[in-house]
Amino acid sequence: MKWDLIGGGALGLMFTARLLQHGEQIRLWTRTSEQAEELRQKGLFLIDRKGVQQHYPNIHAYPLDEAERVLKRSNEPIKRLGLFIKQTSFTDAFMKQLAVLPVEKVSSVLCFQNGIGHDEKLKQLFSENMLAMAVTTEAAKRTSSYEVTHTGDGETWLGNAIDPNNDEVRVWCNLFKEAGFQAFVSNNIEDNIYRKLIVNAVINPLTALLRLRNGELLHSEKRLQLMREVFEEVIAIYRLQGIPVHADEAWDNLIRVCSATASNTSSMLADVLAERTTEIDAITGQLLRIADAHQYHSPAQTYLYRSIQALDPAFLS
Repeated sequence: MKWDLIGGGALGLMFTARLLQHGEQIRLWTRTSEQAEELRQKGLFLIDRKGVQQHYPNIHAYPLDEAERVLKRSNEPIKRLGLFIKQTSFTDAFMKQLAVLPVEKVSSVLCFQNGIGHDEKLKQLFSENMLAMAVTTEAAKRTSSYEVTHTGDGETWLGNAIDPNNDEVRVWCNLFKEAGFQAFVSNNIEDNIYRKLIVNAVINPLTALLRLRNGELLHSEKRLQLMREVFEEVIAIYRLQGIPVHADEAWDNLIRVCSATASNTSSMLADVLAERTTEIDAITGQLLRIADAHQYHSPAQTYLYRSIQALDPAFLS
């Protein structure tokens, strides 16, 4: 069976490499033709958790904007599609590219994203029963367009919002398990999404603003106090929206993730350092929209949102 993955970032390359290692057939769709060409010419290099470099030649990589032509030429339709892209990639242009794909034979679309809101866009193209959501704490760092380092082991939870027993979710889950990932089917994937959103809403903007690695947030009482203030606002917003949350467990999980990923550079800090647009709108921005709907004043969220936006190159001209 061939698996189609969209996204040549850190997570997309790492999952591609691990699935290739297990002998799976992967067709990788990238944003640029330059990256696709480099992957085809040089192969994909993965440094695994033991520090050993693995090389995977003969990568089937193509730019997404050529998908219609490539699919016609190969006569191999997309059956199962994994989206390993950031929230910032869900642009109108990207949605148009998805719309022209021959999707009549697609049985499932699996989404690996931080934040919330992308599912509403995808529902315009795919039925809700076809959409599977994934929440992962796996960590990776892309060092070039064809090189990636697996920087942290984690867990991956998968589920369908309307059908906990969705067969396609189990197919994806078994795929990841067989490739050596800790993968689980969630009976309530929305709970997993909102639990991770708490982590992302605290760690990502604070590390990006303070220019710290994840674990450095734990190194002083002042930083922990900042974390706690942001955390308490998120919990208050959840409760206003009726999102189930156990504050003590959520705080313990936040500290545990921060410690387990201590040496990691958060994706938002990486974007700021590279002068790329961040995912702040899909994380803090979405929380602010919920807060505004309940007329709840959230000064910490507002400050973080405006501060990270001020670092965005799109707002500098």
